[in-house]
Amino acid sequence: MICDHDELAQAVMFFGENGFIAKEMLYTEFEALLDGYVLSHDWQNRQARAVFVEIDARYRIKTAIFFRIDFNAKGEVDASWNVPLRQLTDNALRGPDLGAGPIRLVCASQCPIKYFQAALWDPTLTAAANQLNALKKAATRNRLGIQFRDDPDLDSAAGAGVPANAEQLHRQLSDEIRSEYAKELRNQMALMLKDQRLRNSTLARESEDSIATLKRAHSEQVEEYRAIIEEKNRALSEEQARNLELKDTIDGQAKKIEGLREYFEHKLEKVEGEGTSLVNTLRENHQAEIDAKISAATRELSDLLRMREVELVNRVEEESLLRDEIARLRTQNQLLVSHGGDDILGHMVGAGISFVSYQPGAGHITIPVADITRYMENASAYAAEQCGVSEERYLAWLEHYQAPVCSAIDENGSMCGDNIPRIANPADFHCGDQDRCTAHKDINGNQTLKYAGS
Repeated sequence: MICDHDELAQAVMFFGENGFIAKEMLYTEFEALLDGYVLSHDWQNRQARAVFVEIDARYRIKTAIFFRIDFNAKGEVDASWNVPLRQLTDNALRGPDLGAGPIRLVCASQCPIKYFQAALWDPTLTAAANQLNALKKAATRNRLGIQFRDDPDLDSAAGAGVPANAEQLHRQLSDEIRSEYAKELRNQMALMLKDQRLRNSTLARESEDSIATLKRAHSEQVEEYRAIIEEKNRALSEEQARNLELKDTIDGQAKKIEGLREYFEHKLEKVEGEGTSLVNTLRENHQAEIDAKISAATRELSDLLRMREVELVNRVEEESLLRDEIARLRTQNQLLVSHGGDDILGHMVGAGISFVSYQPGAGHITIPVADITRYMENASAYAAEQCGVSEERYLAWLEHYQAPVCSAIDENGSMCGDNIPRIANPADFHCGDQDRCTAHKDINGNQTLKYAGS
């Protein structure tokens, strides 16, 4: 590639997972990749971190735009990718000095157009792996074979004569050097401050992402523990109800046996004077009848238990069959929707139309074509996924967000209704805590729980 001395060569460099440059290409090659004439097998089904750079005639970087780009299974660029590199270049902000003065820099923490911030990324600026320095070295190595034509003005200036007065020339050069040194010192200080602010913003963004990840993990763990506690409480309640039912059955059988014992004892008392043999016979008959009654009661309870077990097994099998049928119908529905509407949606996306929906808590969501079916099937579940919470938790938060009052129910069946602070983020909301006033929070009620066996 040959450029004029006053032109800027354009290239795209890809960083691998190890943080180093994995591939370099001229911008014309990148445009062929965007148009689908060339495939990238190295990035199939992956998201790549790339940098658009502009290089001057002295192989110094003048512009750097850090963007993300997705590839499909064939190695083609994803059709939804639409980062305007030239528009971002025209609106780029000042960055650190890479040898030719402050570069024009666009990254996630320094994005002039906030709409495209999610499609950008921040470079690593640590001493061990400074990606800006890696770009500078790659431009100097010039593996892409970029060449620039010579500047004719430099050749004419080389043949010009020097002033005859050496003292005047020395004074002039001294003043220019002193002025240039002061200017360079001020620029260096400004660039150091700019570089430090960029490092601080990058570290702050990484810290926010780490905090958000930890908060999301904590919320998921809290919800998991809450679900376990609810399951244990439900199982305990069912076991207690089952125990009460068995106790009532046993008490009824015991009363019947006691009645029979009293009847035969009274009968024994009446015939006691008829002889020892008759008494023994009656006692044996009495014991045999008692044993028969006990055996019958035991068989009845065993049969009842087996019937319950058979019903439970049949119910589990029916639920499994219903789940399979629902999954099959859902797959058929998705196939019908995909074959019937994807062509129209694809033409709409190709025409520059984006699908944006506003959901409380998630804000304005740009919906990819592949997710439109899921969104239409269950918009609240899709919004909950974007917020990083479950659908049940998102619906509970939405009810609280629309009416921020205490939802606790007192002994008379009335709702408390006291005003409470509104939680704006679904990830910070927990049922039984943020939707209760101070007097009805779960943490106060849980102090009265007791173990059932104590």
